Amino acid sequence: MRRVVVPVVLGTLALLAGCGGSADPAPAPAPSSPSGSSVSPSGSPSAGVASGVDLVRPHSTVTAPSGWTRGRAISSDATAADSPDRLAYVELAEIEAFGSTMGAAELGRTRISSSIDARPPRLLPVAELDGVPVYHVAGLVNDEQYLEEYGAIRDDRIVTLTFSFNTRFPAGRRQQVVEQVLPTFRWR
Repeated sequence: MRRVVVPVVLGTLALLAGCGGSADPAPAPAPSSPSGSSVSPSGSPSAGVASGVDLVRPHSTVTAPSGWTRGRAISSDATAADSPDRLAYVELAEIEAFGSTMGAAELGRTRISSSIDARPPRLLPVAELDGVPVYHVAGLVNDEQYLEEYGAIRDDRIVTLTFSFNTRFPAGRRQQVVEQVLPTFRWR
């Protein structure tokens, strides 16, 4: 898996966010994913909550699925966990927002417009993590990688939770991983 893309996207996003700086003019749509509960993004009960290694950053924390191992650090701004078969990873990252006050919807649009992926992910409705609105993007970003990402600005930091899956990782398992991990996300 190529984790180098995430720091580059985050850096681009930070630069663009710092230049934008306005709050969303309209209220965010109703959340489409959990806010620390046991309800999955699809609205059905999740298949358990992740209980593996904790990924901790200064302003956020999340737990990887059981059996996943701490991933190699590509950037000092991120921490990750790899699936046992190395076909997937979960990454929690935080970078400077340079004073930006972008809301979730605007930050999501900026994420898509600044994408360096072969195929940018799709912008989905604003979701919620631990009671805070977050952008949500997902999709096949190249021939071998499906990406799902949530993000928001908190305490002048752009915080992102990224799920990256090789296309050989079954779609059903992919959804199960997301549903197990999202309820463990907490702001610090």
